[in-house]
Amino acid sequence: MIAANPTASRPDWVRPASFWTDLGAMLDACTHFGPDDAAMADQARALVELHRTHERLRGLLDRVAWSAFADLHAVADYIQAGLDAGNGWRRQPNGGRWGSDWYGRAIASVIYIFVNDFEEALYLTRGLDADGAVLDGHHQYTITFDAEELPPVDPSRGGFWSITMYDADIFMVADPPNGRVNLGTAYLDAGALRIVDGTLTLHLGSEAPADDDAKANWLPAPAGAFCLAFRGYVPQRPLVEGRYQLPEVVRSAE
Repeated sequence: MIAANPTASRPDWVRPASFWTDLGAMLDACTHFGPDDAAMADQARALVELHRTHERLRGLLDRVAWSAFADLHAVADYIQAGLDAGNGWRRQPNGGRWGSDWYGRAIASVIYIFVNDFEEALYLTRGLDADGAVLDGHHQYTITFDAEELPPVDPSRGGFWSITMYDADIFMVADPPNGRVNLGTAYLDAGALRIVDGTLTLHLGSEAPADDDAKANWLPAPAGAFCLAFRGYVPQRPLVEGRYQLPEVVRSAE
């Protein structure tokens, strides 16, 4: 289905070819904007009016729309989006509480369906290993937690955490051999992950590890580039404030 129609399950709601016309229709339909969006709305109305009424500027504005669309999609990936959050992970620090950060909001709209307020759910992403190389399922990687220092979320309010595997196009892995697309609290609570010598080590790669403990903690990767997303639901202050940092993703010796 995706080969026949690449946007079948991820349509581009923003169409650069008709951007200014679509934007004008949206502005006509929306009669009220909050204080964070009012300034942007005023600027947008002015540009839409120029596109409607000034033929000499119309071509320039159309080129700007195409250029902005291409640039936005070029940087909206798990390698570049957001800021350094330590140990190779990246985060949009104001995720879900954007204020006037329209650029950050636009990047989030490209790579996510939506994001929650970071006080409710915190997201960290990455596409590189500890040495700065692109993550690739042909290799094996580990993420090692001290069992006493797992991501601080609040289970009393339903909090949990997970690390999800995605392919290079930010789709979950289809038909993973052990049925897993993520690992975290749910697998720990079910006793499906093994803590050995006080550490929880997750193993990532397209091939199952030979060691039984490693295989129990295996998160299958595609046979090619992949990226990761951490989700911490009901995060506690050390995670929200960046005082707790996730471990590195380390490529194993081969």
